Amino acid sequence: MTVSRLLMGATVAAVTPSALADACLADPVQMNPITITSTFGKTRNLSHYSAPRTHWGVDIHARNGNTGADLLAADNGTVIGAGFWGAGYGNRVAIKRDNGDILLYSHMSKVEPSLKSGGAIGFKDAEAGMGQKRVATGDKIGVAGGTSNHMDRSDGLPIHLHLEYVTGYGGAKIRETNDGTDTTRSRYMRNALSYMCKTYRHTADAGPVTQGTGGAAPAPVGGGVSGQPNVPSSDEQVKEAQAAQPSVTDTERYGMPDTPPYETYEGMSEAQIIEAEMLRRSLDTEWETRLTEWSTRGLWVEIARMRGAKVWLQARIAEKHAAIEAMLAIRLAYNTNAYFNPRMEGAYSRAVSMAARQKAQQR
Repeated sequence: MTVSRLLMGATVAAVTPSALADACLADPVQMNPITITSTFGKTRNLSHYSAPRTHWGVDIHARNGNTGADLLAADNGTVIGAGFWGAGYGNRVAIKRDNGDILLYSHMSKVEPSLKSGGAIGFKDAEAGMGQKRVATGDKIGVAGGTSNHMDRSDGLPIHLHLEYVTGYGGAKIRETNDGTDTTRSRYMRNALSYMCKTYRHTADAGPVTQGTGGAAPAPVGGGVSGQPNVPSSDEQVKEAQAAQPSVTDTERYGMPDTPPYETYEGMSEAQIIEAEMLRRSLDTEWETRLTEWSTRGLWVEIARMRGAKVWLQARIAEKHAAIEAMLAIRLAYNTNAYFNPRMEGAYSRAVSMAARQKAQQR
C-alpha cells in the first residue's frame, strides 16, 4: 500500500460520523431516488486510464430521461468558482460552506449563468481570488451532462455528478487542493457522503455503503442565483474599472469573456493547443450561453483572441518549419560530404601516386 493511500485512510478514519452530525448536507442532485455509482477511495481502472487510480470523489447517477438532472446547492454558501476547469473535470462549480469546507460539482453540461460575474469567478491556473456569489440550500446551480472525458459512454460512465469535498483549506487558489498528486488530495479531500443527511442507495459495484449523519437538511438562507448578468463581483472591481475606463458603460465594462490561459500553452504541441482552445469553447456549454450576455466590446475581444490564437499558432508552425528546414540542410550537407569526401580523397591519392610514378620515370 502506498504512503498516499495510508494518508488517505488515516484522514478519512479521523472524520467520524459523530463529528459530522452538525454538518448535514441536503440532496445535491434532483433525482428520486438518488443513487451512488462509485464511492470515495475506490481503486478504479477505467478504459481511458493508463493505470489504476484512486477515486477522490463520489459519483452520483444524474441522467433524468434524455438529459442531465438539475444539480442543487447542498448547503448555504458562497460560490467561489464556476465555469470550465479543464479536460478532466469539464464544467465545475465550487461552493464554500459557511464552516469553510468546499463542495466541488464536476462534469456539468451547464453552469447556471448568474453564478459567473463578468469572468471574475472562474478556474484559471493562476486565479488571484475567489467569487462572492451566495447560494441557498436547494438553489439550482447547473445541469449534469458528462463534459470532458467522462461523456455518456459504454464503459461504466453514464451521465453523473462527480462530487468532491474539501476540508482544511484556507488558500485563495482552488487548484491548490488538487494538483493531481495523491499526497495533496489525501490532505484535503474527504468522503462527501459522510456529510450527507441521508443514506443513499448504492449500485452493486459502487463500493461500501456510507451512512449519512441523519437529521434535517439545512434551511435555505440567503442565496438568489437569478441576478442580472454583466455586473461587478465586488466594489473593488467597480472602482478599478471606473478609474481605468470612465467613459465605458457598466454593461460594456463587465460583459467581457474570460482570458484564455495562453501562458500554459508553452511546451504543448499545436494539436494540443487547438484541442485546448476547442475544449474551452465547444465543451464549455456555458460559453455559448454567455455569448448573449457579452457586450459588443466583449464579442470583439473574443474574435480578436481567436485571431490571436490563429496567428500565434501560425508563428509556432513557421518556427517548426524553419527548424525542419535547418535539419534537412544539415542532413543534406552531411550526405554530400559522405558522398564526395571518399571520392575526393581517392582522386587525391591517385594524383599523388601518378605524380610519384612520373617523377620516378624522369630519373
